[in-house]
Amino acid sequence: MSEFQIAQTGGERGFSPAFLFCDHATNTLPVAYNRLGLSAEQLADHIAWDPGAGALTRALAARLQARALYCGYSRLLIDPNRGVERDDLIIAQSDSITIPANTQVTDEERRHRIARYFDPYHDLLDRELDAHMALYDDPLIISIHSFVRALRYTHAHRPWEAGVLWKDDEQSARLMIDSLHGAGLDVGDNKPYSAKAYNYTIDRHVGARGLRHLTLEIRQDLLVDETHVRQWADLLMPPLQALLGEDCVAKSV
Repeated sequence: MSEFQIAQTGGERGFSPAFLFCDHATNTLPVAYNRLGLSAEQLADHIAWDPGAGALTRALAARLQARALYCGYSRLLIDPNRGVERDDLIIAQSDSITIPANTQVTDEERRHRIARYFDPYHDLLDRELDAHMALYDDPLIISIHSFVRALRYTHAHRPWEAGVLWKDDEQSARLMIDSLHGAGLDVGDNKPYSAKAYNYTIDRHVGARGLRHLTLEIRQDLLVDETHVRQWADLLMPPLQALLGEDCVAKSV
């Protein structure tokens, strides 16, 4: 993303009942924030975004001929997957790295980031879902994230290659988990995070609408390049095809 944007959308409406979104697609920051005081190397770290998640979202959206929404700013500016009442909406430290510009965020600055960045993204997601629901009676909403293999402060390796997070739609989650298990993968059931504990964007927009949905977490070291992304798209397409129906899915690209 060469220019800073609140969000980007891709895909034409009307081709697939699937709709994808990626909360942590990029580490982009407005120029005025001067990288929040971080180095380029720190900003490339998982603390600033979900590496590989945006690329996987795009690959799946292309195969499904589906519309997708990508948040256009780093989670370090303000995290779109946290509620405005939360202390970790704007974090001062993440995985042992201090975020200098976030250590003394004033109430005025917090309100500014909510109004300028957080609210417009969620308003756009609302509009996108309303438009999608006008086209399909039973859409499938897919949220894509990625997770780091080991956090610095624990050094403990997370064994899962993927995680499926769920709370309201167990049926879709079980189909995905069973399919990935059948492919020989180590899949976390509500791991490394539990949607039963917290999954803000899904709860606010998707669960509240009673829509079928999936939240997928793929380990970041397994999404390092285009080949890896394509392999994961290959693995995810059969269960997605089963959930959507063959006539709703495009051929592999």
